[in-house]
This record gives sequence, structure tokens and C-alpha cells, in this order.
Amino acid sequence: MVELVEASTLSLDLRGIPDAKAGPLLFSASQRLGIGQQIDLLIDRDPHTLLRATAFQLRDAISWAVHEADGQWRATVRPRKEAEAKDVVDLLTWDHYRLDRQFADVLAAANANRVQEAEAIFQDYWIGLRRHVHMENYILGPVLGGGEKKGPLADMLFEHDSLIQQSRIVDETFQEKDYDMLPAICAMLSGSLAKHENREENTLFPIWQAANNQDKLRAEEFLSQTRALLAGADDATVKERFPD
Repeated sequence: MVELVEASTLSLDLRGIPDAKAGPLLFSASQRLGIGQQIDLLIDRDPHTLLRATAFQLRDAISWAVHEADGQWRATVRPRKEAEAKDVVDLLTWDHYRLDRQFADVLAAANANRVQEAEAIFQDYWIGLRRHVHMENYILGPVLGGGEKKGPLADMLFEHDSLIQQSRIVDETFQEKDYDMLPAICAMLSGSLAKHENREENTLFPIWQAANNQDKLRAEEFLSQTRALLAGADDATVKERFPD
């Protein structure tokens, strides 16, 4: 049984569910983990084998802590790179992976006509995208540079505008319940998102990483600020700049 306890915590009860079925459930929940989020796992057997198999599938993208009491096992699963990110570029790259996987899940659910599931995942993606864009556009970009008028930074700003607009169209499609158009619109956005992430990571991020590493104190502040913002610390400002 999967239950959203709060925005940052997913409760996953795998008691009585064999590994053959529990594994895909844990994988699906883990691949959507974002910065500041966690899975509270409840299971009636030692979960280490299941957790290691899931980590292997996700290229070691998760970490966990396990506790046992009275024959019941609990595990807290978190993004591994949340703790291990060496700098802000590392953290943003991990968030790219999370957003990309989330929207792939939106597209899969839309194609299968699982509309409620698609909308629930999309809403988490939608606020996550706006947090990410806010951090890059208004906090990192003006300081770390990359060519605001012409260059990788200018390209990023233009593509962010497009991604926000396309995502807003998806949101409006859900609100208007125009579900026939949903798979096609989601497919277009999924492709745009993947192309943008690849371009940004290969052109702008190396520039940012070099500039960021010149000032160790500032680099630590950016890492801490980005981790907090991606977890929702400044959502009032994010929603003001990028309203629903």
C-alpha cells in the first residue's frame, strides 16, 4: 500500500507482498524521490536484499537506514546524491534526473489512461520544475554567468520559458479535463525536457562549475541554498514568479 503522508514523505507498506511484486513498487516510488523527500518503508522481513536490488536498478541513486523491532522492519529511503552532492551543479544534475523520470511517469500514466495518477505525479513535477528554474534563473545565473545575452546562459533562459509554458499547458489540460489531448501534449514536453537537460549539462554546467569552485565559501552557500529551495523553502517566491 502506498500513501502520501506529506509533501516530503511517502509511506510504503510492503507487508505480506512478495518480493516479485514489492520490488516494482519500491522501484517506482524510489525513482521519483526528489531533494528533501523520503520513503518510510514498512515490511515484515529483512529488506536489505530488496533495497540493494532497487539501488542497482537506479544506479545507486538511493541510500537507506533500516531498523527492526518485534519482527517488523522499517527503512527510511532517501536520494543518495542529496547527501553526497559535491557542489550545486551536482545537485542540479541529480534534480534533472528526478524531473525527467517524474515526467516519464506522467507520460506513461497518461498513455495508459490512468488520469488521476498522471495528475498527481504532474503536480509534484510542476512545483519541482518551478523551484529548479527559479534557482537557476534568479540566483545562480546572475552570479555564475555563461552569457546572458548570447551563450549557454541565454539558451537556458529561453528554454526555461518554453518549458514553463509547455508545463502550464499540461496543467490547463488537467484542469479542463481534456484528456484526449493529454498523451500528445505530455510526449512533446517530455522530449523538450530531455533535450534541455542534456544541453544544459554539457554546455552551461561546466562553466558554472568552474566559476562556482573559485569561491569555496560561496559554493557551500549555493549548495545549502539550493538544497533548501528544491525542498520547498521559498515556495511563496517561486509561485509568485511562476504562478499556476
